[in-house]
Amino acid sequence: MRRTLTTAGTAVLLAGLAACSSSTPSNNKPASHTTASSPTKPSQTGAAKKTSATGAPAKKLPTAQAQKEAAAVLEKEDQDFRDFLAEGIKVTGALQYTAWYQKAIVGLDMQQNAFTKADSSFTDANEPMDLLEQWRTDNSEADSRITQYAMDGTHMDAPNATTRKDAADCLAALAKADKDAEKIANGS
Repeated sequence: MRRTLTTAGTAVLLAGLAACSSSTPSNNKPASHTTASSPTKPSQTGAAKKTSATGAPAKKLPTAQAQKEAAAVLEKEDQDFRDFLAEGIKVTGALQYTAWYQKAIVGLDMQQNAFTKADSSFTDANEPMDLLEQWRTDNSEADSRITQYAMDGTHMDAPNATTRKDAADCLAALAKADKDAEKIANGS
């Protein structure tokens, strides 16, 4: 499983670095991780506040709207994976396969953009973290199956039973991811 920082996690780390670099130690005291003008206090829950990609507080959507928006982002990502796999199936054994392979072999969403965007739709209070994580797991499995298809598709006899199994495994993982997105949309 890939380990990525969430937008909120990145903001917390960057804020900490900014505070460290703006602190000037005096009297040979160790630098504080807070500045005099803006001390940082952990929230009561210990969770970081959600922020947008620009560092501004994330907009707070009503829960139902956030669920639908997040699910739409995740479902689009799943469909993009399906379309990419279909393109690979179409070009397996042809000259165009090399160009497709080069994209597939590195993975489709290394930065987890869809996950991050869907996650930013929620506040800490209404975030369905378990469902989001389950979607990410299923979507990552589909991504790894596409990569496996790309590797297996280099065999002289491809497309073959192995590539068909890779494609079926990818589509099964995407079906699970779609169900996860549907649960997010329905708030279940």
